[in-house]
Amino acid sequence: MINHLWIIMDWNRRWAKSRFFPAIAWHKAWADNVVKITKICEKLWINYLTLWALSTDNLVKRSKEEVDWIIKLVNNIENYLWEMLDKNLRFETIWDLTQLPLESQEILKKIKERTKNNTWLTLVLALIYWWQDEIIRATKKIIESWLNPDEITKEKFREFLDTARFPKVDVIVRTWWDIRHSWFLLFDSEYSEYYFTEKKWPEFDKNELEKVIDFFDKSKRNFGK
Repeated sequence: MINHLWIIMDWNRRWAKSRFFPAIAWHKAWADNVVKITKICEKLWINYLTLWALSTDNLVKRSKEEVDWIIKLVNNIENYLWEMLDKNLRFETIWDLTQLPLESQEILKKIKERTKNNTWLTLVLALIYWWQDEIIRATKKIIESWLNPDEITKEKFREFLDTARFPKVDVIVRTWWDIRHSWFLLFDSEYSEYYFTEKKWPEFDKNELEKVIDFFDKSKRNFGK
């Protein structure tokens, strides 16, 4: 069974455009499906679900209107997740949140603190994500720690990554056939399986998730042996 699932939630705007919805309509569809898939993952015994929700490029390359809508979604995440938070969901984030407005940082910090001892499925949002930035920040932490170079192994290096407190990922899913990793989780994906689906994120459902599980269960994972 899958212990840790990562999803690159792609082609939300194309989904809205194909239905002649306003571009910002995908934001609600995005959030609604986060709630739905999180609930399904719990029922299918997936313990960790990480969703790439916001990249560094999103902040600098999208219009101000769209970025404002994204920030509004982040600030209202508790309203979307309230039912699951009350049912023992653990909420986490990874990567550099300092680029978010202070209000957003405080909201996310409050939810994480409130749910830190919860034992239900752990939902991790990757916000302001840039894998190269994570490596740079990890390297700086190692330098600041005065670690002996001879002590630096891949296991020791991982301790300085944002993902260190979570198990390594079993499957990485990317929606809508974009067969590329987009700087996504390169260090921790050493033995991860990749699953590419034609479904856009708002269309990704229980049936597609069950296909992912079936794909993983049939995979031969030798871990280099």
